[in-house]
Amino acid sequence: MADDAQFQISLVTPERILLGGMATEVMLRTGEGDATFLAGHTPLVGSVQPGVVRVVRPEGEVVRIAVHGGFTQVEQDVPLDGDTVDGPTSSRVTLLVGVAELAEEIDVDRARVALEAAEGRVAELGGSAARAPVEGEEADPDLVEAEAALLRAQVRLETVDAAASAA
Repeated sequence: MADDAQFQISLVTPERILLGGMATEVMLRTGEGDATFLAGHTPLVGSVQPGVVRVVRPEGEVVRIAVHGGFTQVEQDVPLDGDTVDGPTSSRVTLLVGVAELAEEIDVDRARVALEAAEGRVAELGGSAARAPVEGEEADPDLVEAEAALLRAQVRLETVDAAASAA
């Protein structure tokens, strides 16, 4: 294994590889709760919930990314990029997400406007899609979409706030 405290990280969206390289820690929300991945983590495949992904680089830099759901895979004994199977290996954390944004790429003013609009739309539609429908009643698709927009705006602002408070 190369450096026992480091592992490969790859955060991939349909448009691009948003983040790659080495890391010493990855923190995110999964379907089972908050998780921290370190080198040597048990192999895993799981869901990624909307929230802030925090990646610590070997030199100490912290990268924050707003993610809006996806999947993660943790693997062991993966050859380092470009090496053969006989060369050094490390752990690898791969995040496959539909939408992700680096904190510095988020337009804060636009996210605030989107948050206000989504809050207004949710209120206009009468509340929370999280409320369990009464038997025989279906969830209002407009309300579900309004709450999804609200969550996206909240995650963007949470990511920006986390990056600003760390600076």
